[in-house]
Amino acid sequence: MLKKFTILIFLSLIALSCETNPPTSPEDSSPHYGKAFISANISEAEIWLDNNNTGQVTPDTIETTVGTHTVTLKKTDYVDASQVIEIVKDSLISLNIPLIEVSQSGRIFIESNAVGAQIFIDQVNTGKVTPDTIITAPGVHQIELQRAFYNSSSQQIEAFQDSLVTLNIILQEKTISNIVLLEDFANVSCTPCVTSNRIIESLLNFRYGHSKLTVIKYPTNFPSPSDPFYLANTVDCNSRINYYNVFYAPTTQIDGLLSPFSTDSLEVIAAIDQRLTKDLRFRMDVSSNVVGSEYNITVTVKVLNGAGINFSNCVLHTVVTETDIEFATPPGSNGETKFYDVMRVMLPSNAGESLSGLSQTEEVEFQRQTSINPNWIVNNLNVVAFIQNVSTKEVFQACSTFE
Repeated sequence: MLKKFTILIFLSLIALSCETNPPTSPEDSSPHYGKAFISANISEAEIWLDNNNTGQVTPDTIETTVGTHTVTLKKTDYVDASQVIEIVKDSLISLNIPLIEVSQSGRIFIESNAVGAQIFIDQVNTGKVTPDTIITAPGVHQIELQRAFYNSSSQQIEAFQDSLVTLNIILQEKTISNIVLLEDFANVSCTPCVTSNRIIESLLNFRYGHSKLTVIKYPTNFPSPSDPFYLANTVDCNSRINYYNVFYAPTTQIDGLLSPFSTDSLEVIAAIDQRLTKDLRFRMDVSSNVVGSEYNITVTVKVLNGAGINFSNCVLHTVVTETDIEFATPPGSNGETKFYDVMRVMLPSNAGESLSGLSQTEEVEFQRQTSINPNWIVNNLNVVAFIQNVSTKEVFQACSTFE
């Protein structure tokens, strides 16, 4: 009798499993371009892009590769002015940079305990980092500093014509700690998923918080093949389903290594607590911003202890998630109408980016960009980044844009 029961369970799990994932299309490695219309309060100012003279003058349109660039305008008797822009694929953005006459300007020398912090003036990225001097119009200005691994801070200061004032802004370093990654596989018609979802939300919000735990939920095509979240991105969903050999929902993976019973909160807690004691190998930080219909992401990685790690087996995964997704009526048969931390897209692809050449002494930045799907709610988007050994499946460290 026991043997028959075991066979029935096995056959049930096979019936619920997904079909073989179709091969992922190769990533297009060719560069993408966008345009920017550059203007100023004066004409014929030289347009420089990333410290290179374009040979163009204001007003004019420049074309360059997608991503972050620094535009600088230069003209005799005027102070050079720079702004950082995000070029969007196949799109035209507009940028107006006001130039100030040298005779009517003031200077602010900005320093900080955090060397290399980005300097913003009146919410505009100057393209400069601490310590440095910015030249601006006389008057009161808001200066903000941003740096990976530090909390941002801002202060007001008044600039005076033909004078130099000094501003020192102290940035508070973020706490270095392990962050555990919980990856959950669920379906809108999976009844046990209701319990596992409640456990995850409770642990995240009331026990651990985002400083210790971050979550990604991958939709499955079982038991229902019509899960709307799965159908929205079958390629990335299938990639993670096949990577972990997931055969049933719910399935929970803790740091890629542990698989507690999803509806047993004590097992899930024990697995998370075990991984919180792991050796701290990497420090990570992630930030994001929206430009037009593009979602721009910067991930910063620093190796703390690379001993024994085969970096050729390590990849950086960057995942855009959406939370607080609500339906008027349940999209599946399990009755749920609100969903959290749903995977929307993996960048640059579901294969991640190899860390084989990662510097073990310096901070390294990785830039990501994706178009915002009209069905996504921008204010509900977040980013989860994590470093994983593709062979052992161990997740060494994770981070997110959640506060």
